[in-house]
This record gives sequence, structure tokens and C-alpha cells, in this order.
Amino acid sequence: MLKFTGGYAILILRLFKMNAIIRFLIAGRDVMIYRERALRHEYKFPATAAQCEILRERFSAVMTPDAHGENGCYRITSVYLDDVYRTAYNDKLIGADTRKKYRIRTYDLSEKLLHFECKYKDRDMTSKRGIWISPEQYYSILRGDYSFVWSGEYEGTILEDASYSNSLALLRPSVIVDYKRQAFINPEGNVRFTIDSGFKAGAFSDDMLSQSVRYLPVENFTAVIEIKYDDYLPSYLMDLLGGIELRQDSVSKFILCHDKLTSLNMRT
Repeated sequence: MLKFTGGYAILILRLFKMNAIIRFLIAGRDVMIYRERALRHEYKFPATAAQCEILRERFSAVMTPDAHGENGCYRITSVYLDDVYRTAYNDKLIGADTRKKYRIRTYDLSEKLLHFECKYKDRDMTSKRGIWISPEQYYSILRGDYSFVWSGEYEGTILEDASYSNSLALLRPSVIVDYKRQAFINPEGNVRFTIDSGFKAGAFSDDMLSQSVRYLPVENFTAVIEIKYDDYLPSYLMDLLGGIELRQDSVSKFILCHDKLTSLNMRT
């Protein structure tokens, strides 16, 4: 477990051992590669509203707000997909060393910004593969129809992988996750700090673009601080977390929102 407390920020990283990893130079920095995916460190820390205010002020003083929203702020809404065995859900619950989740994500609920992606977890490292899709393809995927993938145009893409998963175990919408994000970036180490808050689970529809969706607040967590970087985290950025007691937690927005609907008998 990572813990930041007192006047100094201490980050303890476990050694990551994997024979399949190779290192190569991209844009002047080392990046770990596993199965042709660039691996990144990712750590999550539940935070209070007061802690977020302090960290927001610190982050903005030395980091650059994400360009995709005013002051780095924007709304994220995702439809998570799972199979008939609830593999994504159960793998997360048991803490499987390697796991993956399929999702379709949009920003500020725009149908022009639909991104199909798969997020992989390899022990303490994460990676993603994704592709932009059209609204027509989005609705096709919600129905479980991946026939458009078989034209050959999407060979080797994540859509091809998803079509295989769908053929084997029927990928279907599991839960809609909605929240606000404020992101800060730093080129050194390709660092990204985010403050996520306002978590909501979408109910009464599996279509996040539908007017019939009703968003139910998730009370379990006020906010989550996420720290992501490639090969190293500069010490002066690590020091921004000093003086605030933050404890690492494997909190999952997917699980939080799924369980919210389950508690209301809206999901089994």
C-alpha cells in the first residue's frame, strides 16, 4: 500500500517483474512495453473535498491544465461492457493480477466523441487500446452486433478483439458511469494527475446518449485522485502530495456504479 503523510511524500513502488517486458526509447524517455502496449503506472487515492481543494491549488501552480476543457475540467461518461460470466466485474473483485475492461467513452455527452477502448491491468501497471467509432457503430455494439468489424477494415484493432470476446461470451452493456474530471499534465515523465468527483450511475437505459437515462449519485466516495506516469514520477511532483494523508486504494468507478444499481435492485 502506498501512503503519503507528514511533511514528506513517500512513494514505495513494488518491483515489477515480467519477462515479456522490453524497454525502448520513445521521444527521449524509457517506456515499458508489454504485448505491444505501452505500460503506465497508475495509483488511486480517495480524497475529501477539502483535500481536493488543496491539491487543486498545488497542481495548478506547477502543472498544465489538460487542454480538452476549461481549466482542465470536463465530463466523462462511459458504458462499460461485460460478458455473461461477469468476467470484468469478478476479476476486479478478486484482484486478478491481469484483467481487462471494455468500455465506450464520450466526453461532455458528445456523440461526435465516442471512443471504444479496452483498459488492461497488469499488476501495478495499466495500458489502453482504443479507436474512435461512429454513432451507428456505437448503437450496433450496444445490441451486440459486431458485423461491421468483419469487413477487414478493423483487422488488428481492439474492435476485432472485442468481436471475438462477443462471439465467445456475449459482450453487453453492464453499467453507465458518469463523473467530472479535472486533469493536470507534466511532460517530464509524461505525468498526469486527475481529480475525479461527482460519481453517478446511469439507470433506466443502457444508452448513455439517451434522454431517458437518470443519473443516481454514488455516495461511497467524494473524490478520487489518480496519478499516472510512464517510467518515473519527478520528486517535485511527488512532493505536491506532502502534508495530506492519502492512502492508496484500488477503488473502481465501474464497481461503485454497478453496486449502486445492484443495491437498488436495478442490476443483478
